[in-house]
Amino acid sequence: MKNLSTLLLLTVLTLTATAADYTVEEVVEKVKASYDGATSLTCDVRRVTASGMLGQRRIVRGTLRMLLPEMFRIDYVAPYEQSLICNGETVWIYTPKNEQVVVSSVTDYQEREMLGNLIGYFERDYTYEDAGTATVDGRATMVLKMVARTDQVAYPSGRLWVDTERWLPAEVELTDDIGNTISYRLSNIKLNQSLSKSIFSFTPPDGVEVIEY
Repeated sequence: MKNLSTLLLLTVLTLTATAADYTVEEVVEKVKASYDGATSLTCDVRRVTASGMLGQRRIVRGTLRMLLPEMFRIDYVAPYEQSLICNGETVWIYTPKNEQVVVSSVTDYQEREMLGNLIGYFERDYTYEDAGTATVDGRATMVLKMVARTDQVAYPSGRLWVDTERWLPAEVELTDDIGNTISYRLSNIKLNQSLSKSIFSFTPPDGVEVIEY
């Protein structure tokens, strides 16, 4: 038993040391390399929003499909159904139970850059800093702190958890200037799956109210 405990301790220390050996720049380059040549991404997603002032949390789960870098579709199934669809120019948010779809330009949709190639998107607006290591759904990750380059972005700070086995994002969290947070946790990521462009456009069903912004 003593030998087993020693072996487990040495394993943990080895993994920690290995993760700590990577610089922020190396982590960023490894993620970029994982995305290199990828045309699509599919995964399960958990979205969490939390109020900094009220302490309330809201969790929804679903699936994400994306044609990199601009087209994406999230179909939430729990605790309610909702589809969020983007063809690269227009965003539709369709909630069947409300018989309503909200339509806006992609440039007005602030969360569009939390999906897909997160490293590449975020480099424009944020710098990265080493924030240690953590475990996300049983996966070893390196944590990158994100600091906005200017005060013109909606979320001044954030964190990005990078899976150190596949070098793909495991989770991203952004925080606004009053402490509200929004995060996406990605699991079962698959690259280069065959996806039809038709799923990234939306025609409202008859009787559905259309609200345009």
